[in-house]
Amino acid sequence: MSALDTSLGLRHVVLRLDKLCHVKCLILILGIHSQARYLLLQLILRVKSFIKILSLLGSLKECDWGKPSCSQCIRAKVDCPGYRSALEYKFRDQSRDVIRKAQLKAERESEEISKRQKRTVKGNSNQMLTYSSSPSSNLSYPTAELAKGYLFVNYIAKGDRGAYMPYLSTLANHLESSAVNDALTAAGLAALSNIYRSRQLMYTARQHYMTALSQTSSSLSHAHLSTRDETLATVVLLSMFEVLTCSDGLFINRWIKHLDGAAILIETRGPEQLTRPEGLALFSQLRTQIVLSHIYRQKHTSAMIRRLSQETAKYRPNKDDAIVDRLSSVTIPLGDLCAAIKEGTISCPSEIVRYALNLDAQIQSIMSDIPASMGYKTVNVALAQGVPTVDTVWGAQYHTYRDITVSSFWNNYRSARLVLLELIVEAIGAMNIHFPGNTKEEHQHLLRECQQISRQLVEDICASVPFHLGSVVDDSHVDKFSGSTTFKSSDANKHRASKPPHLSSESPFGAPAAGGFALMWPLLIAADSGYAPKELRSWIIHCLDKIGHSMGINQALAMAQLVREGESTRAWLSPEYSSPKRDGQEGGSWNEAEAL
Repeated sequence: MSALDTSLGLRHVVLRLDKLCHVKCLILILGIHSQARYLLLQLILRVKSFIKILSLLGSLKECDWGKPSCSQCIRAKVDCPGYRSALEYKFRDQSRDVIRKAQLKAERESEEISKRQKRTVKGNSNQMLTYSSSPSSNLSYPTAELAKGYLFVNYIAKGDRGAYMPYLSTLANHLESSAVNDALTAAGLAALSNIYRSRQLMYTARQHYMTALSQTSSSLSHAHLSTRDETLATVVLLSMFEVLTCSDGLFINRWIKHLDGAAILIETRGPEQLTRPEGLALFSQLRTQIVLSHIYRQKHTSAMIRRLSQETAKYRPNKDDAIVDRLSSVTIPLGDLCAAIKEGTISCPSEIVRYALNLDAQIQSIMSDIPASMGYKTVNVALAQGVPTVDTVWGAQYHTYRDITVSSFWNNYRSARLVLLELIVEAIGAMNIHFPGNTKEEHQHLLRECQQISRQLVEDICASVPFHLGSVVDDSHVDKFSGSTTFKSSDANKHRASKPPHLSSESPFGAPAAGGFALMWPLLIAADSGYAPKELRSWIIHCLDKIGHSMGINQALAMAQLVREGESTRAWLSPEYSSPKRDGQEGGSWNEAEAL
């Protein structure tokens, strides 16, 4: 102490210790240089060297907690600051400190991430090749949570285009079934793996997939668990996983197995499932996929699904949405007609034409009475020498819809009617051989009419691409009009674009991945219809490639390859193309139908 007094001129040093656990120093330094005083204070405030500094300043004395002031403060002739209560030892508001530290940490992480920005290398064809690290390397969140977040944003959340799987929002908030959780994680990781081309993510995705399969198999062995919404939702997600991870022709067989299992679950659940919003949404989505697969597989739809479809409309909160159920009253018989033709129970060409024309009349009647909320709007696109100025639009127009539900409804109608008209065209071709003369001329007239409508249906499917893939247009200054292939708006001639629309700077594929998920089959059907010229088929291939690479949906890449090779869509769904005998090679397939 004496040496320190001599060098710095320290007159008084007052120390106060709160039971040696909560140390509070009070230092009175008089008559010394300000810089020396500052340095001494800094040394004292350093926690690691605190004890060493105190030892230099003299012996330590414990506060005696005297009343009204402690003896240390009385001897130093200072006002005693008082003693802290027990509550102060336990509770201390450090909100500002925590916020400040969190902000500093975020700034440091941001600087580190900016240093690891994507490297961009210019290719020989003026294309930009980007290399990025795995999403988990730059983010401090668990990979499984990132995967579920991706799925939520792209398929579950209600954005400006609606939601593709809204029922999962409720089920995910009440995750009593870990199978749903694992299936969500598996699907999300699969999509991220495809986007980032990460084998590690795909390996983890398959682990969650197999876990979900095992848990679902266990649930199906219990009657009360097999009919729950969570179980059916898990089957939907497992089917989705197959679509996302498609890497060979065998995937279609696994996808069909999941759909067949879902169909049996729907039949087991009965009418009660329609009384819940989640059950109604699950049924509506699965019915569309099941019936579409039945049409292309030429398979009958069960009487129970037909009965449930007839009852669905009365449970719709929005009566306009019941138009979807009316459409199914035609698509289900269309699948039955295809099955009857395959079985040979209906083989006469004239009988096929009669059945098909009857269904076509029904479908036209339904589509002529579309509610305003289920319609779409047509936007004119600027042309340069007859060619659109943007490659995301085919033709001179494109469509906008209320949401993905409405756009899917229209494309389901177009796809089903293309198949229906194809049956008529094929039957007429067979009839002309046996019925020459005037009858042949009538058939030729019907043939030309079917071909003309089919071309328009293909154009309309392609016109829905910008909406699904996020080619957003600032059309606030553009008048729009409703339109379809079955009726015309009375005001159509009044509405014309005053000037070409201006494309916004948003990414052409900035829409949720659900848009691409809902668009794949209609695009494939359009390309396979026989009414898509070579240029249009190339454009469809480009769209499917974009869906596959940008949205992480591998089935789109398989479909693009199918179009390149000129394979028939029905050949893809044939037993020869996806043989069940070879399914064991994958090791990840499981049939819900066999488990029931």
